[in-house]
Amino acid sequence: REQDFGNYQDPHAILKAKSERHRFGAFYYRFPHGESASDVFDRVSTFLDSLWRSFESGRAQNYVLVAHGISIRVFLTRYFRYSIDQFHMLANPKNCEMITLGHDGSGRLLLDGRCELELSETKEEEGEGGGGKGDEAKNDAQRADGKEGNGVEHVQNKGFAAATTKVVTGYKNYSKLRTLPPQYVHPRSMRMSWDDN
Repeated sequence: REQDFGNYQDPHAILKAKSERHRFGAFYYRFPHGESASDVFDRVSTFLDSLWRSFESGRAQNYVLVAHGISIRVFLTRYFRYSIDQFHMLANPKNCEMITLGHDGSGRLLLDGRCELELSETKEEEGEGGGGKGDEAKNDAQRADGKEGNGVEHVQNKGFAAATTKVVTGYKNYSKLRTLPPQYVHPRSMRMSWDDN
């Protein structure tokens, strides 16, 4: 389960919470009526215990875990024992990005890398394709669903005559996780007493 970000009904309260979170740090900041990444860390720790029991039972060779961005970052932080500053450096995975871990044969998981979707875009003019009215009605119905039978996604902007088509052309593999650009990473200093500078 992803982090509970609390009640997002008041836009001003949301902006204030996000500003406070940016200054305080994403790991320990708890949203009003919500959770912090630290709370998710505790939940992931419990999940890892049950996952290891499943590994030991030998029920399957491969496991697929589907999760949201912060849950994935927390899972990696917990398993690989990243520091809080390293957690803050990790970027959330992109939509449909996969993080792959491989087994080393002696009971440890290793980071194999990540895979991102490769998409290509094409623009189609309305009325292209040379089809008759029956084809246009079929295409309109498929566009209303947001998809066609061949895995093509249509995105239309109201008021424009062209439709943008995104097609998945494959995956690109990377050996390292994505990190945030340096200007967005703010190391935190810790004070142990009130008079520490």
